[in-house]
Amino acid sequence: MMPGCFTELVVNFEEYMSREIQFVDESKYPSHNQQRSTGKRYPIGLIGHAEIHFLHYESESEALEKWNRRKSRIDYQHLYYVMVANGPYDEAMLAKFVGADARNKVCFHREGSRSLPAGAYVPSEDPNMGNLYSQYQRFVGYFDFADWMLGK
Repeated sequence: MMPGCFTELVVNFEEYMSREIQFVDESKYPSHNQQRSTGKRYPIGLIGHAEIHFLHYESESEALEKWNRRKSRIDYQHLYYVMVANGPYDEAMLAKFVGADARNKVCFHREGSRSLPAGAYVPSEDPNMGNLYSQYQRFVGYFDFADWMLGK
């Protein structure tokens, strides 16, 4: 998800989880449409104003089945939100992401001169820091996930 869509989802999480996904043919992000036109076409879902790209699924029905199965396992008392600030983002969006309670949120960013609430600076020359799953080694040493989840 793009940072703006992820922020929208986090801010409205419980409400959005009560809604059904609507699938759309095109992304609101031109760069994503360009990628899809030259490569694999994957389902794009919309919940409210949050766009979700189901990169690993072939069909809308498969994406919907996996989404609903995972959604049914959400423990609303133990949620943690992790954002990697790739793509366009700004102070207002980050303030909206953090909201009133930063304890369960972290935003990885590459701008060392910024002191961001719930921010974790990760040095990177590349404007695309990657994602936490495939680029995990980039984040090691800059943030202690165990301490964060234990409230330390």
